[in-house]
Amino acid sequence: MGYIEKVLGENEQIVYRTHLHFLVLVQRILGSLFAFVVFLGVGLTVLLAPADRTGDQIRFIIGVIALCSLVLPLYLIIRTWVRGQRGREFLRTAWRWILVALLILAVSLVMMFNPGWTLIGWLAIAIAVVPFAELVRIFLDWLNEKYLITNRRVMEVKGIINKHVRDSALEKVNDVDLTQSLVGRILGYGTVQIITGSDIGVNMFRRISNPVRFKREMLNAKEQLHVTMPSTRSDDLRAPAGPPAESEIPGLIAELDALRQKGILSEEEFQAKKKELLERL
Repeated sequence: MGYIEKVLGENEQIVYRTHLHFLVLVQRILGSLFAFVVFLGVGLTVLLAPADRTGDQIRFIIGVIALCSLVLPLYLIIRTWVRGQRGREFLRTAWRWILVALLILAVSLVMMFNPGWTLIGWLAIAIAVVPFAELVRIFLDWLNEKYLITNRRVMEVKGIINKHVRDSALEKVNDVDLTQSLVGRILGYGTVQIITGSDIGVNMFRRISNPVRFKREMLNAKEQLHVTMPSTRSDDLRAPAGPPAESEIPGLIAELDALRQKGILSEEEFQAKKKELLERL
C-alpha cells in the first residue's frame, strides 16, 4: 500500500490525479544539468587530452569555453537580484549559483594559465557529483509531487521521505479559477486556484498537467458529493429539540469524529461541537 492510500479515509476513492507539467521539471533541472555537464566535460577533457603541447592547447581552449559558461549562473544571480530579493532571501535563493560561478571561475583559470596540471581534471569530476546528486533529488521531488481529487477532498502531496499533505474538503470549495496562457493551452499545462471557506482561503496549483480536466473532475466530484449526502452539511448539525441524554453524548461525539475524518467537518467545527456536548455531562 502506497503512502497516498494510507492517508485516504474509509470508503474514500481517488477520482483523478495529476502532477506538475514536464516543463517544470526541465526548468528546475536546467541549472544543475548545466553545471554537471560543464564540470564533467572539463574533467574528462583534462584527463583524456594528451600530455604534450597539443594537449595543453586543448585544455586552454576548454578553459576559455568554461569561462564563457559563467554567463548562465551570472544571469540567474542577476535575475534573483532584479526580482527584488535582498539579504538572507537573496542568499537563500542564489547561493548555489554563486558557488557554481566561483567553482567554474577557479577551474577555468587554472586550465587557462596552468593547463599541464591534470589534477584539476579529477577535482572537476568530483565536483560534478554534486550537481548530479541535485539532479536526482529534483527529479524525485517532481515525481512525488502529486495533485489528487477524491470523492471527498482535493489533495496536494509533496516530499520524498518527509511527506507534506495539504487538502481541502470538496464541501468547502467555493470557487475554482483556471488560468492558461496560449503556450499552456498548446502544451497542456496551467494554474488552478481553489478558493475555499477555510482560514487559508486559497490553494494555488501552478503549472499542473491537464488543468482543464482537473477542474472538471473536481466540479463533478463536488456535485456528486451533494447528490449522495445532501443533508450532511455542518450547518445542519444542530442539537435536537430536546437536550441529548448523557448516555447519548459519547455516540454523538463518535459520529462527529467520523464526519471530521471524512472531511465534512473541519477540525475547528468538530472541537466546537465536541466541547458543546461535553459541557452537557
